[in-house]
Amino acid sequence: METNDRNQLAVIAKVLVGNLQEQALTEPLTNLRASSPEPIVPDLFRFVDKWSKAPFPIVVAELWADFTKLISLHPEFGFVVIEGARIADIPSFYAEINRVYMADENWQIGSLDGFDDLLYGGFGKAQDAKKHTIIWKDIDHSRAALGVTTALAYYQEKLAANSPFNQTYFQQKLSDLQAGKGQTYFDIVAEIIQSHPKIDWIY
Repeated sequence: METNDRNQLAVIAKVLVGNLQEQALTEPLTNLRASSPEPIVPDLFRFVDKWSKAPFPIVVAELWADFTKLISLHPEFGFVVIEGARIADIPSFYAEINRVYMADENWQIGSLDGFDDLLYGGFGKAQDAKKHTIIWKDIDHSRAALGVTTALAYYQEKLAANSPFNQTYFQQKLSDLQAGKGQTYFDIVAEIIQSHPKIDWIY
């Protein structure tokens, strides 16, 4: 897919997940419609044709459903959608990541190191994409779910009796969080995403 087409889809994603004014959709839809008289991707043409003609106010929920279906059918576009409202705790975070990335794999990830490895692109849904964009809907819900309470429980688990983990390291992490200056679990996830230069993050 052409870079310009991908950029216009990214703009649409920003409007949809950022709850921006619907009028902001007009320009990217118009640009997509004008980009190629004979589109290589029929699904993209049908999406653009439908929504560039849709009257205002646009039914945003329907547009979101069509948008997520389009990009799910074309992993080569390099977009994935994380539904933040599905995330209530650490296990459900990994359940969502595995739903998005690992549906075609016969194994699952369940750790921060595994998530980091996934984003390098050696396996999972977006492994062959030249550019990779994470679209994270309802991110405030995820941020709260993976916030201070979750992180405290996570660090305390690492400090449990007979734990094989570095006690000094996790005690410092716990103390920092209790002092109001440490990382939540969401902060760690965000840091991992931002450490990968090839990944764009829309939320």
